[in-house]
Amino acid sequence: GSPNPPTFFIQGLAVITVMLVTTCLMSLVIVLVWNKSIFIALGFLIFFGSIEVMYFSASLGKFHEGAWVPITLSFIFMVVMSVWHYGTIKKYEFDVQNKVSVNWLLNLGPSLGIVRVRGIGLIHTELMSGIPAIFSHFVTNLPAFHQVLVFLCVKSVPVPHVEPEERFLQDDLEFEKELINSIAEF
Repeated sequence: GSPNPPTFFIQGLAVITVMLVTTCLMSLVIVLVWNKSIFIALGFLIFFGSIEVMYFSASLGKFHEGAWVPITLSFIFMVVMSVWHYGTIKKYEFDVQNKVSVNWLLNLGPSLGIVRVRGIGLIHTELMSGIPAIFSHFVTNLPAFHQVLVFLCVKSVPVPHVEPEERFLQDDLEFEKELINSIAEF
């Protein structure tokens, strides 16, 4: 059988909203990524957008019959993602403003009750240079850290294609062994 009407309207509104958003974003891609004329992007947006707006307005007519569910869920998810994004930005700004110098770390020693334990400590950070402020909090609450500390920052580069001669393929086990040997030599 066919789906009951409220389920049909919920799915219809969700699908047409995704199509409408995709059309709007595609018009931005045409201008910003493909470097085409803004008139081509407007033509694309007007042609496909007008069709989708008609379907969207028809779906909104059934809003009270159940189509409010995807809109409510979308709003809740949008709020959660916005709060997460805001918190991530504030954390990064705090780390940039309160980063600890390497000299501070090197001056820590047994006189302060700091104990160095054997092994390698790997600390992930968003900072490309400097030590995150949270590390000083870690050391004051747990006055011990590894003999070797590696502060790891992973950044993605907005490059769509990497030339074959610039590619680097590495086996996981080999990489771990080489990393540990390099750190030991350092």
